Amino acid sequence: MPSATNVKKLGEIANIRTGYTFRDKVEEVSKAGNAHVAQITEVRAFWEETNSSLLYPRQLPKIHWQGKEKMFVYPGSVLLPARGSKGGYFRASCLIPDEEEQLPVVVSSQFLVMTPKESVLPEFLCWSLNRPALQYWLSEGAGSQGTSIVMLNMKTVKELTIEVPSLETQKKILHLNRLWESEGQLTNALLKNRETMVNGMFQKLLKEKTV
Repeated sequence: MPSATNVKKLGEIANIRTGYTFRDKVEEVSKAGNAHVAQITEVRAFWEETNSSLLYPRQLPKIHWQGKEKMFVYPGSVLLPARGSKGGYFRASCLIPDEEEQLPVVVSSQFLVMTPKESVLPEFLCWSLNRPALQYWLSEGAGSQGTSIVMLNMKTVKELTIEVPSLETQKKILHLNRLWESEGQLTNALLKNRETMVNGMFQKLLKEKTV
């Protein structure tokens, strides 16, 4: 009986391109922006704060974009860091539809932008890229040796193999992953509350008069 899971090269299941190279420092604006910008610092900070790979455009800074519209990236795209330190951060993020914000996103060249084809759900592709084995391979230089800086090139990334089950199975995996992420977020919130409470007790004890 044939297997229900197919192993596919990343280049076969997604269109991949590089982000936009900003020649100057990105100037963020508070209200009058016409696009959002995705840079590694903000995306990483969001992940560390929420422990979620799902990224809403409204969570990104705004800019006044004067370039071409072909550089716009929309929900349904997956962002993979294209460079970093060996053993460092290479976690993928998935742009998802945002009912509160309809502005497009400009992604910096710090990322590779992937738009999966119909056989693959964007969130599933993001989940696959974030699996421990693949993250280790990416963060260790995608098989390269002898350098502390990892630069992912298009050819190497396109050759990555991903297990692609049926759409029904993809949805089941994502449902389970959302439950896992929600549990992790709740646990982190409880730990932060506990830390605040204990620190308050420490301060109270330190202020007590000594005998």
